[in-house]
Amino acid sequence: MIKFKRELVWPVLEPLTLEQEHEDSQRIERIKSSIIKGDWSKSGEVALEEARRLFDAEVDRRKGADAKAGIYLAAITALIPVLVSLLPNLWGDKINKGLGFISLIIFAGAVTYLLTAGAWAFRTLKVAGFALVGPSEIADSWNKSSPPAQLAKHLARATLYNYPLGNKKVDGIKMTHEYLLRAFLSFTMLMVIQITWPVGAWMVETVGKLLESKVTVPLIMCFS
Repeated sequence: MIKFKRELVWPVLEPLTLEQEHEDSQRIERIKSSIIKGDWSKSGEVALEEARRLFDAEVDRRKGADAKAGIYLAAITALIPVLVSLLPNLWGDKINKGLGFISLIIFAGAVTYLLTAGAWAFRTLKVAGFALVGPSEIADSWNKSSPPAQLAKHLARATLYNYPLGNKKVDGIKMTHEYLLRAFLSFTMLMVIQITWPVGAWMVETVGKLLESKVTVPLIMCFS
């Protein structure tokens, strides 16, 4: 329950445990071993087509994550100066101190969410290694008895290497989205409070006047 409440306020990307990392590493090694030792020459053309499809899909996933991160980062960069310009309207001599204090707290939280989202988007765009199939792999494939099968193996191994890197970028986009969502909700809450506070204060003042008991001053007459 505590973890759930923390995730609502401040999402955290939890890393894999040592046991999970070990299991994941073993799984990858088993797949790599099956690719190397497998006989793909029976349907080499089919294997090459499927391997190319998987490789292209992984490349598209990486490009999609980078594109989204770039859009998010550009939007956040454009929003920061606009939001900072609103700061003088949240505190001043003519603004209710209670309203100003609550507004500043929510505003600070919203800006923090926004900056954290920008940090995740920037981390997603960070240059990282990426496996490609180059001329050397093609030359090696055509030195084998079944070139399509060997090239399919190279593509499959490159795709397997790229999976964790693509997952990191997708995780970065998910975290960016989570913080942007909380920033949006915070600014929405700020606007609602800014609009409803004067109305609420007026209603409280009006009800207080209606409920206020009138003090009757008795009239005393003196006779001499």
